[in-house]
Amino acid sequence: MVFTRLTLLLLLELPRVDDLRRLYRDFNTIYKRYVEDAKFDVVKGHGFKFLKRRLAFICYILREYRDISPKKRTELINALLSEDDLRHAQQVISRSVKGKEPGKTSWFSLPKVTDEESLRKVMTKIANDISDSDFLLGLKGVQDEELQNPIQEAVALANTQLSSSIDAMVNELTHAVVRMQQDECKKHIQREIEVKERKVLSGAHVNFIRDINKNSIGRRTS
Repeated sequence: MVFTRLTLLLLLELPRVDDLRRLYRDFNTIYKRYVEDAKFDVVKGHGFKFLKRRLAFICYILREYRDISPKKRTELINALLSEDDLRHAQQVISRSVKGKEPGKTSWFSLPKVTDEESLRKVMTKIANDISDSDFLLGLKGVQDEELQNPIQEAVALANTQLSSSIDAMVNELTHAVVRMQQDECKKHIQREIEVKERKVLSGAHVNFIRDINKNSIGRRTS
């Protein structure tokens, strides 16, 4: 699954992460910020978003309107995925679901799809109502042979983008951690210098007082 690689990476890095947490009090804040900002549960890219809209809509139609004929379902799938013909897809939907109510499990009442723009809005709403991670998990249970190629393409795009996001995050996090280590090192060196300076000044102060006392005693005995 698409998020397995991230989980494995983080598990492999846990000993190193724990060491850094113990050594540097600011590390955890930096680590959380970069991991959270990376938004690994959001898949970027036009290709994936396109497939998500089309596949989520097709899966919704096929799940909620199960009595669509095999010919119509194939025609719908081809119109949306192979032909990219929204007008054709709209016509198929209008003929196939006219007067029919969606199944009881539906969270979404399909409005009347009258043109390409209304179809585009419906697909966008359905896609936006499900997170990318839940969408990808849901694809694992889709066994429809006609959808296997676009499903595999969607998963491949998600994996590629996730891999790129991980590489970018690790690179940025590495630079941030190095800067943090350098700052901590500078602070440590500065503290050591200040301690040594205080010791030197303290010793000089003691010697100065001793010399004054010696001189005072010498003047009194003379």
